[in-house]
Amino acid sequence: MESSTHPQNPNTMASMYSSSLEALQLPFENLHLFDNSSLSLNASSTGVFPDPQRNHGLGFSRVGSFRSCLDYFTGESMNLGSSMFDDVNSNVSPGFQPIFSLDSEYSYGYSNWVIDMAKTEEGSKDLQKLLSNSTNNNRIFSWVFDFIVELMIDQSGRYLFQKLIESADETQLQMILEKLLVPHNYIYYASLLKYGSCSIKKLITVLEKSPLITCVIKALGDKFEKLMMDPIGHYVIFECLDVLDSQTNDPLNIQAMKHCLELVRHEQGSVSMSGFVTRIKGPRRDQLLKLISRNSAFLAQDPTGNYVVQCVIRLQNPAMNDQIFRNLEGYYVKLSTTKTGSYVVEHCLLSSGLDRVINELLRSDRLVSVAKDRYGNYVVQTALKESKKREISLHGSLVVKLEQHLKCLQHGYGRNVVSVLRCLQ
Repeated sequence: MESSTHPQNPNTMASMYSSSLEALQLPFENLHLFDNSSLSLNASSTGVFPDPQRNHGLGFSRVGSFRSCLDYFTGESMNLGSSMFDDVNSNVSPGFQPIFSLDSEYSYGYSNWVIDMAKTEEGSKDLQKLLSNSTNNNRIFSWVFDFIVELMIDQSGRYLFQKLIESADETQLQMILEKLLVPHNYIYYASLLKYGSCSIKKLITVLEKSPLITCVIKALGDKFEKLMMDPIGHYVIFECLDVLDSQTNDPLNIQAMKHCLELVRHEQGSVSMSGFVTRIKGPRRDQLLKLISRNSAFLAQDPTGNYVVQCVIRLQNPAMNDQIFRNLEGYYVKLSTTKTGSYVVEHCLLSSGLDRVINELLRSDRLVSVAKDRYGNYVVQTALKESKKREISLHGSLVVKLEQHLKCLQHGYGRNVVSVLRCLQ
């Protein structure tokens, strides 16, 4: 999705939102979205890789029995307590010459067997058991390296990948990252896949204290909007927020602010941004909450954006909630009669915005219409219940005004309000 520049011209905004704004009490066309175009990136967003020397393999055909091959590597009866390759030639018949010598440049041919073994449940478990000493680790690493992407997105192979990166040294981790980032951003593509995302989340955990994590954050930040709009990819972003500190995550936080107003109006993006809002830490948190709060009058009536406004209200941040309640003043009555807006108004009633909402309902000549509305009756029910518990004077005023129209409320959705009135007496 291309980043959109939010128009500041009132007429332009009116045309964009005309269909959804007509029902609101005050003229939404006098409002405009507030964006963030002057953010500075305080954290490093670049990563430089070394150019390590390595074998590139010969692409042999994959033949032979995986179990026989593994037995051949390890000795009789899968004796996993010994080194994978100790005295391997002593376990074969005299005169037998293995197809590949373990110490020759052709040993890479075994990678074909190892990859296929790793992609089976039993083979993956066996190979993980072998990752108990540095010799085996280095051998297996050299054989699977050129197939690392294939390994990390496989249902069984991902477990070997995760075990391998746990035991890898810094140089090997650099090589893996180079493989995943050059020439293609495989970190992004793997993050969109069920098993690949698990591997990337494990990589984030392993690199938590390593300088290499900035390379991962940069790769994710470059595709932030697409990841947040993906039902699987957004969990990788969440992993960063859960595991890493706010300074490391700063490039992601900046991308969240940059794309916030587009994401919250996207079905999956709105869900993802709600999760992001609850997880973000550090100084960028208040900046993001303030951005949402300033645009709450628009987002409250948006089919998906209203969920993020509800999320911010539930955080019970006094300053942010006060800004939301002030922005919504004059819109409460008509927001109450829309499906999306009624949810936001109910959240205001359940928090410190109770008095603002009820006072606007009492001043309006449309209270009875709201009480009889398909969505508005839920707002009035909530107002009655919450004011009974917290604002008894407002509750009394609301009851008096509604009881003047009991006959009118006996039909349709108004009956739900009458039922609540009787229960609270």
